[in-house]
Amino acid sequence: MKSFDRVWMARLFATLAVLVLLFLAGSDFYAVAEGTQNWVGKFTLTWGLPLAGMILFGALAVMLGMANLWLPGKTEKLVAALARTRDKLGPLRWLFFAALALLPAKIFLYTPLGFKLTGAAFRLAFLIAVGLAMAIFATRHPRHLLRWRSLLLSFVAVGAVIVFAVEFVTVVEYPLSLTWSEGNRIWDYSWLYGRRLYDYPINQRFEAYIDIGRQSLWGLPFLFNHVTLKGVRLWSALVFTVPYLLLGWTALRGLPGERKDWFWGGVWLFLFLYQGPIYTPLVLSAILVAGARRKPLWLALPLIYLAGYYAQLSRLTWMIAPAVWAVLVALLDGETPPGKRMSWRTWLQASLYGLAGLLGGVGIQRGWARISRQLGLANAAQGGAAANLPTPTPAAIFTDTADAVEAVSGSTSFLTDQPLLWARLWPNPTNGLGIVLELALAAAPILILVLYLAVLKRWQLNLWQKLAVVGGLLGFLGIGLIISVKIGGGSNLHNLDMFLVSLVFVAAAAWEHGGARTLADLQSQTLGVKILFFFLALIPAFLPLMDAMPLELPEQEYVDHTIDLLVAESQAVVAEGGEVLFMDQRQLITFGVVDIPLVPEYEKKQVMDRALAQDIEYLTPLYRDLAEQRFGLIITDPQRIRYSREDEQWDAENDAWVQLITEPLYCYYEPKYSKDKTHVWFFVPREEIGDCSYYP
Repeated sequence: MKSFDRVWMARLFATLAVLVLLFLAGSDFYAVAEGTQNWVGKFTLTWGLPLAGMILFGALAVMLGMANLWLPGKTEKLVAALARTRDKLGPLRWLFFAALALLPAKIFLYTPLGFKLTGAAFRLAFLIAVGLAMAIFATRHPRHLLRWRSLLLSFVAVGAVIVFAVEFVTVVEYPLSLTWSEGNRIWDYSWLYGRRLYDYPINQRFEAYIDIGRQSLWGLPFLFNHVTLKGVRLWSALVFTVPYLLLGWTALRGLPGERKDWFWGGVWLFLFLYQGPIYTPLVLSAILVAGARRKPLWLALPLIYLAGYYAQLSRLTWMIAPAVWAVLVALLDGETPPGKRMSWRTWLQASLYGLAGLLGGVGIQRGWARISRQLGLANAAQGGAAANLPTPTPAAIFTDTADAVEAVSGSTSFLTDQPLLWARLWPNPTNGLGIVLELALAAAPILILVLYLAVLKRWQLNLWQKLAVVGGLLGFLGIGLIISVKIGGGSNLHNLDMFLVSLVFVAAAAWEHGGARTLADLQSQTLGVKILFFFLALIPAFLPLMDAMPLELPEQEYVDHTIDLLVAESQAVVAEGGEVLFMDQRQLITFGVVDIPLVPEYEKKQVMDRALAQDIEYLTPLYRDLAEQRFGLIITDPQRIRYSREDEQWDAENDAWVQLITEPLYCYYEPKYSKDKTHVWFFVPREEIGDCSYYP
């Protein structure tokens, strides 16, 4: 194809893409404005004017961009005049840059527009408009309004602001749980360092349903006597953000490129990891591995051992990850020309790194007995046939009780515990994109860049390096996909954590062997390479914005009324010598809002996990306590006997819970108060119990 034809086709494709996006974004905005009769002119000044301003800027940018695309000679003088005007601002332009970076987070997370303007096309168009405006202020050139590197910087900056805003919007003193499991998870965190907070016999042992890795990290605020709920949420927001940045900067430390490229490259890796998001203990383990790079063995080996040890404290499936990453770091650290053998020093280093990681992952003090024991209790799958739980008649629920108990207690494989829902790989009600498409959006650009560098020989890999990269990535990809389709999972990419972190190490190596040079010379690269870098920066910024919503809390009068009822009803039961079971909202006991003795059993998350596994051995004591009406009051989230349709979110999870928990609960207890606005229900013993003989 002639050069002229390629240019013409590129212009046509760009024009069509812009027009389609504008049409879809306009449709999103029109649907909201027409439905609410709330057009831009009626919005309040605090957020209506910025919104109107960005819409106007977007329209002008499109007109100028199309004119410059099709008639570049006609717009040259206008563009140069605008560029000179921009340059006269001097350092002041960075104030405009910062204000624009804050704008999407402000509008979609801190104003009512976040509830209304939810269309993906509108948010994407808005983000691109903000990025273009930021890039104009970040560029300093007498004849150009923006450059490609400035555009990438703008998307990375605004994406970082969005991610921090998403996390910190939850830093509030609201006493009730913000999400389905948040309150009880805070209770989990408190148990390690804050057992003093509970009225519970000190000589009685009880372990919260959480790994020691997360508990020891998120529970650190409970070392202090006067910690508040808001303080714990602030710590959680920091834990879910700052370590990601540290991993990005550590992985790129000492590699080619200017200091500002190192800084923004680390921020981009932070955005990339947040697409999971990745649980922080694994990120901390990865930081230790990255920190061992090019260190002397006497320092590197202990760091890698600690990485493996901390990873296996947090999750069984993580125990080999630091060893694999350490081997990748050793093999990819130097460049061995194709056809030549890797030096014995490289092989020795890789072997020692891998051995240190494995010893830490296995855990010398725990030994293989711990692994065998946990493999029998791990949460995974029975297979697709059991995934769609039928809507049973009560008498049929426990027909195969003995078989179920034997299957759970005698399991020897982590693939025999819970159903796998393979449909969650594809678009579904629980995950609109599906695991495969969401992962493709997150990982495809960096994989394409790595392949591009390798194919063009800018990054030369020998056979063993290729095997290490492909084998490590495919292995972790397979593990992550299987765990992601477990019942109870699949709503995001967090179970593909080892795969995504592995890509960080591969990306760091690619950065050293050709990536940094390509970015430094981006303006002279082909259009295809520029577009690839464009999506590398845009996608990690857009995905968190797509689901960003303001924090919606009930009115204070409803919260106060619910708390008053909780305190009064709980204290009344305890005063009569009864027990109160907080299946949910346990953080109220943690922070002394409700001052009663703790009943640690039957925490909601653990009960849900065992219900998803159909673990009758675990559930039998619960049914016995319900039948004996052991508890004078049970606090839980709303409970309704309603089986899901196939087009509803979390349909299999809901049906398992209703079948094994809600129906037995209603057999022996009845709701006394149902506070739907605060998601708190009070259950008390039934005076008249019907035929519940079909429950153990």
